[in-house]
Amino acid sequence: MNILISPFVNLIFGAYYLVGSLGWAVILITVLIRLALMPLLLPSLKSANKIRELQPKLKKLQEKYQKDKEGLAKAQMEMYKQEGVNPLSGCLPNLLQVGVLIIFFSAFNMVAGFAENKVGYKELNNQLISQFQISDSFKFDLNFLGSDITATPAKVFGQGIGLNLVLPLILLIGSGILQFVSAKLMMPPKSSENVTKATPEKSDDMMAAMQTQSTYFMPLMTVVIGWSFSFGILLYWFMNSLVMLLQQMIANKMNK
Repeated sequence: MNILISPFVNLIFGAYYLVGSLGWAVILITVLIRLALMPLLLPSLKSANKIRELQPKLKKLQEKYQKDKEGLAKAQMEMYKQEGVNPLSGCLPNLLQVGVLIIFFSAFNMVAGFAENKVGYKELNNQLISQFQISDSFKFDLNFLGSDITATPAKVFGQGIGLNLVLPLILLIGSGILQFVSAKLMMPPKSSENVTKATPEKSDDMMAAMQTQSTYFMPLMTVVIGWSFSFGILLYWFMNSLVMLLQQMIANKMNK
């Protein structure tokens, strides 16, 4: 039994037994995971918003310590300390979210593998608690809004363009748009976008450029990579991005 994947496989089965649809089970699981992570993510989002608001003060420090890189670093840390902000607070929650995505990806692929007769029921039972054990005749309801939840957009596209491509395209493009909006919310205000130009160093300008590029590049990569993912993974990705955006908006209001 895989101690990391097994809980998620059981979660998928528990949600499926509750709602009777693998697609709705994925939606339910995604919301539950986001709610469970919210106590960790909310302080991180509030801290990120606070750092965003401190950009004007950061600009003044950069103008003051133009030729003193070490002094600038100390002044920045002192400012963060006085404001009660930890600039590294977002690292752990972000890593946690990536870890959860990878584990869910593995768990769902195992469930999808059983639905496609690539994984035996005995192998799946090794991951399940006794209450969720299945027989070799067990069958999932794979239909979700007219699409097979275990199929990939690439596979469906290879079978011809039709209405069954509507759902994956909505999930793919929607995930990219949601991630783009989330990234824009976390970017410094326009009045602070040129905050690094006052320094003779080019490293700060490079970091700002990388942040801007990632705002556009990551959503695009989501669409490209997601083309080979199953609808179930895309559904999780879309719902995760949607709930994350809602949590960001809540954090923004709380911060104000």
